Amino acid sequence: MIGRLRGKVHFISDDELLVDVHGVGYLVNVPASTASLLADGKETVLLVSTYVREDAIVLYGFATEGEKELFDLLNTVSGVGPKLALSVLSTLSPDSFCQAILEGNLQRLTKVPGIGKRTGERLIVELKDKIAKRYTALGVSPGISSRVSDSVSEAIEALLALGYSASEAEEAVAHLNLEGTESTESIIRRALGFLVKTGNV
Repeated sequence: MIGRLRGKVHFISDDELLVDVHGVGYLVNVPASTASLLADGKETVLLVSTYVREDAIVLYGFATEGEKELFDLLNTVSGVGPKLALSVLSTLSPDSFCQAILEGNLQRLTKVPGIGKRTGERLIVELKDKIAKRYTALGVSPGISSRVSDSVSEAIEALLALGYSASEAEEAVAHLNLEGTESTESIIRRALGFLVKTGNV
């Protein structure tokens, strides 16, 4: 299975690109949120989910760990496939989607092309507990503002960019006992302090 690609990007369409890795071209489907961060002809790193079908191996690429995790989570829901999962990520940020699930906000969910009332209700039923557990694991109450959860996600992405693994970054954030007004910079600084203290340098 392919989990990550580093190479030069060449756009084929708005949601499909070719990543040239040492002369080998990989076709990758991406959400609009990822495509907006890429420049044609520039080298990039994409996190990849690989789906094997009877007739093809299909790659889906993401700029952040949060996008990839949500894509994989969405594909665990009955009736939701990769195409609809990409539509979600092209319409809502991972945090906005998670807040909609936790709040039971059907109006926000049905703004996603392909999600009607019935599918939205199914998403809430099947994902609410899973997402709530993830927020709890990160030390964030599901009831706090989306701005704070955005800060958590941004801090984790910054730690990933510094070379820490997803598990190390999430463990560090989970130990911080976050407050509702905490900024991204403060979370990063405190998380780095925890990682240094525990020997993860």
